[in-house]
Amino acid sequence: MAAIVAVPSLLLTRTADAATAAPAKMPVDAASCATLGLTGFDTPSAGTLEEGSCRKFTVTAPQAYLARAADAENRTLASAVYNSGGNLACAVIWCNLGSGTYYLVADPGEPEPHTAPFRATVVDLFGAGCESTAAQGFSSIHQGTFSGQGQVHCQTLPVTSGSYQVTLPPTANQPLVQLVQPTDARLCGNSPVTGEHGCEIVIPQETRVIVVSQDPRDSGDYRFALQRTADATQCADLAPGVPGAPGSMTTSLSDTDFVTCFDVPRGASGSQEILTLDRIAGDGTASLSVYNGSGKLTCRDSAAAAYQQIGCTLGASGHMVVVRSAGGSATYRVSQVTGITANCAAPASLAFGGAATPGSIAGSGDLRCYRAPINSWVDVAAGGATPVVRWFDDQGGLHRCATLPCLVRSGEILVTGAEPTEYALDTWAVGYQYETPADCGQITDSTAYGFGPLTGTFTAEDRAHCVSVQVGYDDDFTVTTQNAVPWVINDDGSVVRCAQSGAAWTCSPTPQRVESRRTLFAFVAEAPGPYRVQADCAKPLCNEGQYWIADSPTTDARYHVVTGSTATLTIAGAGLHQQDTVWLGKNGTKLVPIVIKSVNANRNLYTADIDFTTITPGEYDIAGTSFGAPGRTSTASGQVVVLAPQLAVTAKPAIVGKAVTGAKLTVNAGTWSPAVDWYGYQWYANGTAVPGAIGGSYTVPASMVGKRLTVTLTGNRAGHRSNTATSAAVTVGYGAAPKATTRPKITGTVKALKTVRASVGVWSPKATSYRYEWRVNGKLVAATASLKLAKSWAGKKLVLTVVAKRTGHSDGRAASVTVKIKK
Repeated sequence: MAAIVAVPSLLLTRTADAATAAPAKMPVDAASCATLGLTGFDTPSAGTLEEGSCRKFTVTAPQAYLARAADAENRTLASAVYNSGGNLACAVIWCNLGSGTYYLVADPGEPEPHTAPFRATVVDLFGAGCESTAAQGFSSIHQGTFSGQGQVHCQTLPVTSGSYQVTLPPTANQPLVQLVQPTDARLCGNSPVTGEHGCEIVIPQETRVIVVSQDPRDSGDYRFALQRTADATQCADLAPGVPGAPGSMTTSLSDTDFVTCFDVPRGASGSQEILTLDRIAGDGTASLSVYNGSGKLTCRDSAAAAYQQIGCTLGASGHMVVVRSAGGSATYRVSQVTGITANCAAPASLAFGGAATPGSIAGSGDLRCYRAPINSWVDVAAGGATPVVRWFDDQGGLHRCATLPCLVRSGEILVTGAEPTEYALDTWAVGYQYETPADCGQITDSTAYGFGPLTGTFTAEDRAHCVSVQVGYDDDFTVTTQNAVPWVINDDGSVVRCAQSGAAWTCSPTPQRVESRRTLFAFVAEAPGPYRVQADCAKPLCNEGQYWIADSPTTDARYHVVTGSTATLTIAGAGLHQQDTVWLGKNGTKLVPIVIKSVNANRNLYTADIDFTTITPGEYDIAGTSFGAPGRTSTASGQVVVLAPQLAVTAKPAIVGKAVTGAKLTVNAGTWSPAVDWYGYQWYANGTAVPGAIGGSYTVPASMVGKRLTVTLTGNRAGHRSNTATSAAVTVGYGAAPKATTRPKITGTVKALKTVRASVGVWSPKATSYRYEWRVNGKLVAATASLKLAKSWAGKKLVLTVVAKRTGHSDGRAASVTVKIKK
């Protein structure tokens, strides 16, 4: 069976186990040590108050011993035990010693030997005189009486296994209690059996409870409760409960009855449970502790109070609840609520700013559970006492919202309280790892100078708005609002209301330490209706304080302007402001101011006017000083290229002449401003430069027939940039056909069966080839240079037509005189 223990906060006297660090070698002269005999149980100490820094004693049996030094008020002094060779044998009062002579040294770690009188007590912890005890329950308080300072009592445990814990009453003078075995004088190690963790007996052998007087009086009573926390059988059953119907029991505690326990049988609890301690009468305070079936302490709240809640994750195993008084007399109600997850309800709304969920707490120990996403904004408004909001983490630890609202990092929100009350619960989903919640906006623009204005309207169902903002780690914002209260949801899970000063608020967010550096601002309605929020950076520059004017990505991307003009440029950078001081300069010299007309919302682009009236051609810098951080300047070197004025073409050039083979074409230069000093020419055919055609005229060769001719002029004038202009295209046609200056004629005897030949005549221009057409009575009979006349043609008329061909020209035609063919 496991044990749930309600534990008070006890102020225990020191155990002397935390002795001043003792040196490895005995720091005093052994000859100066007075001899001391051993003291038995229930007998006055064999030592008396004597001066000196040490005592000599001898033991005959190798086992556990108590070796204690105490002052005149019976307060345990730091001490150590050294063997006969002067070597450190034991640095605390509980010692495992072999047979031999030893020296007990008071304050061995001090620079000077101890000189004040002290009483030395050495006890064989397994000597005769130890009493047997059967009192091992919280209902069986052991009582004893010391008859002298430093007296030692002993009890033998009947069961030498399992876990034990000793509870002392909340009185000023408490004895020193220890569990010992023959070979282990410090069975509990550094955790005294009087601590809430208790002490586990691992080796089943004779075990004794040693009780040492620390009372400054010569005699006095003492009490303690010795409880075997494993398999406890003397505890009343604690009724199990669920949210809305807690199980509870009452108990009364005082200085006399200062501890009790309750049993939660196996299967009477769930994976998580809440235990509540509530004082319903009296003036005492107490605390709760929980032990599992093996007697191990599993959860507690050692800070005693009149009202206390602890959370445990134990599953269905049985356990024991222990209630310990920390002082005074009082009656307490101990309540249990389990089955929390199975009784968790859905809230009215999870939307940020959504409607509240109404609920009520019936009284102390009652609670309600609501299911919500991990990382939810939780707030409670109540007509009476404000309820407490709690939640379990992944390791089963129970947490409480120290202030409201708070961010609950659990999927189950627990509402509880010490008094009956009705409440309205807000459960607004924020999101995990600062992803922007679906109900929240996101500021994507630069926040170097702040953000906003943000506007909207609150309603009864939409009572808050949130926004994700990129900020720096040390940013402060001055926020002015209308009908809204600003809050910050920080990376550490805190929900902080911004500090109000007059009409403004100061918000100091702590962003998550990841690349995005975002935090959430929430604006909660003061009343339904319109709202407005404006946030201004309260430091030189927010969001890491970056201000710079960007260089162009390439040389060709620089700004090109003409001297004597004014220009409007778009200048890139970061952390820009319309009131930045920006200028055109060269080699560190300011030349003309740059007038910022506007800055875009992301504060990375200026729109600016620059007057180049007095600026001569060359390369110039753009430099600036931040408005928000006057000490921060930036220079983009050589970003502006100022050019000489360029010749203007007001009328394009034109090709003059008919574009045919052999024609000589000239150029009309068009109109240029100002007047051109000289031109350069280049003729093009179908867009390809004609080699050598760089003059003001061009004679068209036959190869150009069908091609489109253009001419490009380059105008040049001193003090100006040249310009080019291209004429309209003309298509080259064929040249004029050759003409016969002497007609062709037929040579030879024009008689049947004779052969005649063609004489082409004389042509201008000269043909490059000829074609022939012979016709008899108008019918084409041959196309050769000669013709044999057929017998059948006798008496008919013969004519010769010569076609003159010339490359790039149309064909010329001429006919001979018609001749009659003889028989």
